[in-house]
Amino acid sequence: MTSSTRKGQTDALNLRARVGLRGGRGKWLIPPWIAPAFILCALVLTPWTAFLFFTLPRHYVANHWQLAWGGFDIGLGLALAATAVTVARRSPFAEVTAAVTGTLLVCDAWFDVLTARATGDIVQAALEAAFVELPLAALCFWMATNLAHAVEVARPFLRAAGFTVENNRLVPPGS
Repeated sequence: MTSSTRKGQTDALNLRARVGLRGGRGKWLIPPWIAPAFILCALVLTPWTAFLFFTLPRHYVANHWQLAWGGFDIGLGLALAATAVTVARRSPFAEVTAAVTGTLLVCDAWFDVLTARATGDIVQAALEAAFVELPLAALCFWMATNLAHAVEVARPFLRAAGFTVENNRLVPPGS
């Protein structure tokens, strides 16, 4: 193997910067405090969730039930439309909209199945989850992951060609 081949393989393997350091020239792509803050939130959420499991009533009648579900479905519809538009326009925001849409689809499947009462409702919710919502969510997560990977792969080539990022915009060389 030649040294240029080894270097190419090394470059291909080292596309990611160290965690929290994915910025250039002293600017952070993501501030370093974000990851510890999210870990703290997850740690606080764990005992809170246990508390809720043991203290919430088994049966609860909710006010505005129709508005809650209708509003959620409107939000899901907007997320699906935003994903379609950003993917069609090849927008850099497609990764985000796909991830949000996938998350909303998983939440929709979860609550549809767990809030169904009658056997027919449970079967319908489970079938919708298995054949519509969860496969669409998987597709959304696949798109988000592939888009993120494409950006990581393209970044060193863009930098080598002289492109820079200013104010979240890709700036061609000489601009």
